[in-house]
Amino acid sequence: MRGMDAGSAADWAAAIFTGGALLAAVYQLREGRREAERGRQREYAAEADRREAMARAVGVTVQWLPDQDYQVPPDSNGLMPVETVVLNAGPYPISGAVLELQSDGIGKQIVYGTILPGQQIEGRHEVHRQEVVFGELLTGATLLFTDTYGNHWARSTDWLERRADPARTC
Repeated sequence: MRGMDAGSAADWAAAIFTGGALLAAVYQLREGRREAERGRQREYAAEADRREAMARAVGVTVQWLPDQDYQVPPDSNGLMPVETVVLNAGPYPISGAVLELQSDGIGKQIVYGTILPGQQIEGRHEVHRQEVVFGELLTGATLLFTDTYGNHWARSTDWLERRADPARTC
């Protein structure tokens, strides 16, 4: 019995290239999976951004109407008048819309229900509130609503917040 045959140089070259090709295929497969996962994460982030942009398209403005001393006007039966505007400038309707106005004690809620795309709702309300300081003349209202995707939001004149639960309408 003679020694072991190590094979020819051509056999060794074929084995090395075959092993290299196998490693390259495994590497490409893993990179393809990683790239697909990164693409899914980018799409999830873009979808979340689109949903928040739709929620940002919903706006609320408020203007309290106190007398010149920022007190309740004498002819308003002890209630502070306030003018509000709610606008859905987004492409989809919102539902469960409830406008909450700050007051002394229990806040006042105005239930709108569904607001269609492009719909603007103006209103004048009266709230139990003794005074409004200058810095609050254009604040003090929060719109709670649910978007088309079932996400719950709270929108005020200067902030937007995602909520876990929908607005209570009763």
